[in-house]
Amino acid sequence: MAEGQESADAAAAGAVELTYRPTVADIAAALRARVRNSSAGRFRRRVLVYILAVMVVGALLSTADAGRHDTPWRLYSALGVFVAVMTAVPWLQARQVHRLSERQGDVRAAVDDAGIRLTTAHSSATLDWHLYPRYVETSGLFVLLSADRTAVGVVALPKRGVAHPENVERLRAILDRNLVHADVTETIGGPRNRSRAAGRGAGSIGLLLLGLLLFLFAFAAVQKAAHPDRFPGIQNNNAPVSVVLLLLGVPAVVGGWRLVRRMRVMRIVSAVLAAGALLAGSAVVYRVGPMLHCWDAAQIARGPAGDYACLDF
Repeated sequence: MAEGQESADAAAAGAVELTYRPTVADIAAALRARVRNSSAGRFRRRVLVYILAVMVVGALLSTADAGRHDTPWRLYSALGVFVAVMTAVPWLQARQVHRLSERQGDVRAAVDDAGIRLTTAHSSATLDWHLYPRYVETSGLFVLLSADRTAVGVVALPKRGVAHPENVERLRAILDRNLVHADVTETIGGPRNRSRAAGRGAGSIGLLLLGLLLFLFAFAAVQKAAHPDRFPGIQNNNAPVSVVLLLLGVPAVVGGWRLVRRMRVMRIVSAVLAAGALLAGSAVVYRVGPMLHCWDAAQIARGPAGDYACLDF
């Protein structure tokens, strides 16, 4: 009877009701959204990408070098395991949190302009909007985040919990009236203000030009071996160096595009530069591909039929 009265009161107040049982996937998605939309989470992701890039480049350079038998594979393997574990942290945390939430059973939530009322078989809580001033929407969740740097407070509201599909729109409207979308928070807070936008634009062009330059160097590294008519004789095998330059150029191009992918004007300029850089990269792949079977050879020579002989003096 009490639950029925509570439901009637919520409906009368214009609240949107949800009934759901949190899953590991729900919790993991909410934690990933927190990582993407908190400064601490973004910093951690950049560190992991940097470590992974250093590991890959170091392994490639070590393999291409004459002293490749001394390559510290144990160190690279440890770094790879570290990156994998840190990437899996949201899922591991989600499993731990899910064990606790399972004991609570089904969750009933009523969301209106006053806040959120959560009720389970063993507890109840009321959350005011000032505790969670921003939110993120994913394909299956509304994720509310606290305002602190690490977004330590997280509330996930699964869309499947509403009784009728139209209530998803009502829930979104309530959140829009009382909270700020995380992307909008970033726009107001600084990363998208004029000075930062100019910095992103300059950084994007710089990365794209760097990628293009690396692709050109990669193309030039194998010019002598590819044109025996102009450079006769046996040539040093620079194919591994060309591959390393190519792999360094790809993240530069991708990073340059991602910096301005949401800026209408700059993304057009970046798209043109990225297209040119990727065409240059494709030319490198076309030129270096036939040489890759000579990866371990010190010298290389192109035959009359266009095939490459691997030599090691």
